[in-house]
Amino acid sequence: MATFELHLPGTDSSPITVKAEGELPEYGQVWIWDMLYARVMHELGDRAEARELREALELWAVNMSSKIFQPFDHIRSKGHLNVDPTLTLGEVTGPAQIAYIRVEGAAGELPQVRLEAEGLPPAMLARTPMALAQFFINENELFAKELPIHILAFRKYYSDVNTPESAESVDEAPMFAIQKALEYFQSANRGTLQ
Repeated sequence: MATFELHLPGTDSSPITVKAEGELPEYGQVWIWDMLYARVMHELGDRAEARELREALELWAVNMSSKIFQPFDHIRSKGHLNVDPTLTLGEVTGPAQIAYIRVEGAAGELPQVRLEAEGLPPAMLARTPMALAQFFINENELFAKELPIHILAFRKYYSDVNTPESAESVDEAPMFAIQKALEYFQSANRGTLQ
């Protein structure tokens, strides 16, 4: 279906390159991101990098969630679309490690995400969901408005249901996020935000 090749340099201030190959429908981007995030959080386990990743994403999501119904140009002009102020996408000019995110699946089935990041240090592994989120945000207004709700659903799942380290969380957390986001947007469309 699609492959995303991430070039991750050794410093947080250096740009990350994201190259996409293949076809991925816009509505599938948030599902792919959810599965990547759950997988990375599971692999990071109880490390400091997992806590830092969660804190950074959740802080952004809380701030962004109150703006998702504002005009997109206004959101962009205020800088609210930057998931992490230290992350930029661009050409990597120096040495970098490469991670592949492969989206696989037959037509009519839910796609699966395979992360190939062997030997990637935890700090770089934690950058992969950030980089893919920023890549999708730059490409798709709908993704930018959905992602905060998904991140907040992950926060609830990890607080109330299972920790990221649990084996169940890899499959359950993305499904939980999709369900909660669907409920949220259905409620919003009825004009009765809860």
